[in-house]
Amino acid sequence: MNGTSVSGKIQNAGDMSIFLDRVGLSTTSNVRLAAEKTSADGSFTFSLPEGIQKGIYRITLGAKSLEFISDGSEKDVVITGDLNTLQNMDYKVTGSKLTEKFLAVVQGFVRKDIDLTRLTELAEKEADPMVSFMIASRMFTFREEFAELHQKVAARVKATGVDFAAEYETIASSLMKQAARRMATSKIQLGMDAPEIALEGVDGKIKKLSDYKGKVVLIDFWASWCGPCRKANPHVVEIYNKYKAKGFDVFSVSLDGVDNRTRASMQGDASQIQQNLDRSKERWLGAIAQDNLTWNGHVSDLKKWDSTAAATYGVSSIPKTFLVDKNGKIAAIDPRYNLEEEVLKHL
Repeated sequence: MNGTSVSGKIQNAGDMSIFLDRVGLSTTSNVRLAAEKTSADGSFTFSLPEGIQKGIYRITLGAKSLEFISDGSEKDVVITGDLNTLQNMDYKVTGSKLTEKFLAVVQGFVRKDIDLTRLTELAEKEADPMVSFMIASRMFTFREEFAELHQKVAARVKATGVDFAAEYETIASSLMKQAARRMATSKIQLGMDAPEIALEGVDGKIKKLSDYKGKVVLIDFWASWCGPCRKANPHVVEIYNKYKAKGFDVFSVSLDGVDNRTRASMQGDASQIQQNLDRSKERWLGAIAQDNLTWNGHVSDLKKWDSTAAATYGVSSIPKTFLVDKNGKIAAIDPRYNLEEEVLKHL
């Protein structure tokens, strides 16, 4: 038989629109393959004359969906289930050995036959990388506490050559960086020398934090897209205008720009990436003007969450501020509500 047939019957899904997509890790990488309508009893058939590629596939009915894995060799995939329980991954797939393995693990976890420790082991050590990926991505969220797991699985998925491998590797790398930032945050202590920051300013010239030695400086990590940052700006402006003549200054580090995860979602399109960088810089400069941030210390490497300065200071959320005294020592961390008091203490 040439091609691949994906068919089945979903109870309580009669006369519904049904869609088949090959999915990636972002909606922009999803590809719609077919659209049909179920029969009155919920039966459906998708015919793929060219066959099926290695990857992850999703069938959607209204707000519900189910997924199956293909190794690229399947000829006849049959799916049965009930629309009312699809959200619990309570469905059956035959004709796809990888999906059968995945569902056995997931349904075992739901029944509590498999605990979290065993689930983690299966995600790391399952013989087929695609099954590992499905366990890791569907059962463990993309949060930094699972960064090491995702990094291990991403390395295995890369070898399969699936189209979302690079994007997954970027996400795993980003999670590892977030975990590293959290570790770095714990290393920023009161009284220590403030780590150097040397980044391009709005004029393209390098500005250094160390150039401000002898002043009391507020390091302010922010971004034009950050609502709480923009709301905090008027207070920073007020304190700056009140004490700038006495030796207080602000060194603003913008997390505008394009990070590696966003670059990966653009699939390396240099033109699209540059357009996004240009727009990000325009928004950054626009926010400086709109919020009346009149100090000279505005810097950014336009790498968003991959900012080198953010990594150095362990910044994983913004706004984030550090007050540096005249000797270049960390004098306060997040002096948001008592900023004036802290500034006066060190002037």
